[in-house]
Amino acid sequence: MNSQLRLPPRLLAALLLAAAPAGCDRQDGEDPLWMISECLECLSPSEQALCSDGEDNDGDGLLDCQDPACEGVGCCGALAADEGTDTLCADGCDNDGDGFTDCADYSCSKNPAVMACKSPVKTDEEDPQACSDGLDNDWDGYFDCADWSCMEAPAVTFCEGNDVTCADGIDNDGNGFIDCNDFGCSKNTSVTVCD
Repeated sequence: MNSQLRLPPRLLAALLLAAAPAGCDRQDGEDPLWMISECLECLSPSEQALCSDGEDNDGDGLLDCQDPACEGVGCCGALAADEGTDTLCADGCDNDGDGFTDCADYSCSKNPAVMACKSPVKTDEEDPQACSDGLDNDWDGYFDCADWSCMEAPAVTFCEGNDVTCADGIDNDGNGFIDCNDFGCSKNTSVTVCD
């Protein structure tokens, strides 16, 4: 005869919920699964990162924000209709669900009302510092190696876009295309090595 008491799962969950301390003041780091969705402040940064690491961490076949367990964690949640505000363009999330995040999204970088992607003062974008700061320094809607000013600047050796970087056999701008296979070289009229 089995002497263990077996409770239905819903009853067990209700009992655990009733017995749990109020708030998120657990010190043992062992938050039950039901608490994760109810009390996000209980999650450590590493636990929150599980919802943005491109992995199926719980083995249910769903990745990150596709997994209901991640609803409300980090960038997972309701999508905004548009990513065109300074706040949404600087939060690290793809708020409009188009696959582009913050300043890499044209809703941010090409929106004249959004300043989050621009440098505070409009300046030339043709030196290594301006071409690697993640900002649109010349306010033309493009930044860093996606800006023709950076691609064509002789002093900027890490962007594809001049005869030297378009013939060195290296993916200088890290976009997956090397030399003349990169539009920064092949579509650039100032590059002569790709003719």
